[in-house]
Amino acid sequence: MTEPISLEELYREAVTFPGPNIPLAGLHTVLEAVEEELVHACDQTTVRLHARHKRDAESLHLDDRDLDLYELQVTIEQILPRVFRGGFVLTLWSIFEVVTKRMAEYICRERGLPTVQSKFRRGNFLDALERVYTQTLCVVAFPDPIVRQDLEQLRQVRNAIIHHNGNVTALPEAMRDRGAEGYAVLGLQTYTDQDEEFFIPKADFLSRNLVLVHSYLTALSGRAYAAAHPTPLEDNDA
Repeated sequence: MTEPISLEELYREAVTFPGPNIPLAGLHTVLEAVEEELVHACDQTTVRLHARHKRDAESLHLDDRDLDLYELQVTIEQILPRVFRGGFVLTLWSIFEVVTKRMAEYICRERGLPTVQSKFRRGNFLDALERVYTQTLCVVAFPDPIVRQDLEQLRQVRNAIIHHNGNVTALPEAMRDRGAEGYAVLGLQTYTDQDEEFFIPKADFLSRNLVLVHSYLTALSGRAYAAAHPTPLEDNDA
């Protein structure tokens, strides 16, 4: 039979420990809002253009009308999805980094160890995370290599978005070699602009990677908390 957890322990774990629960709960709400607002923005952009065309029907040149319709297609199929969904990917990865670093610093404070912030600034963040947790804090960072691989794909997509506007050439060769069908499996939609190929995350990419980050951070936080507090607290009035 499992021993009951004291109120002191519950408070320390839920309030004092910088775990992922609150940031992740906010992200689930944001994901719903992203898709709703994307649909709304596309609809409103379309309605406004058709209203302008109707208003200016007598003076609007046919070529200008066709150009407007082309720009509308680019806006609703490329620009708006890239802004809404790409922004979510950047936020998701940012929260992933912040939560893992905060938990590591918490372990250091509780154990009286030197800060490890500088160690996170060296190269690939996942490599740094493994060095800090596994080697310095003795907390296994990646028990499942498949999860590590999936997080690496998310990292590569995030980097390509923030540094290269989603250009597929910024992705590693192993991801580029998948072709159109491979991109679709990853949850990425591709398009060509002036002979360059770009990608946009689709809705399933966002939801799948939110689940990935949620499950990983939840599991890591359990190991991190246990490493920081191997001895549970008891209620003061017990």
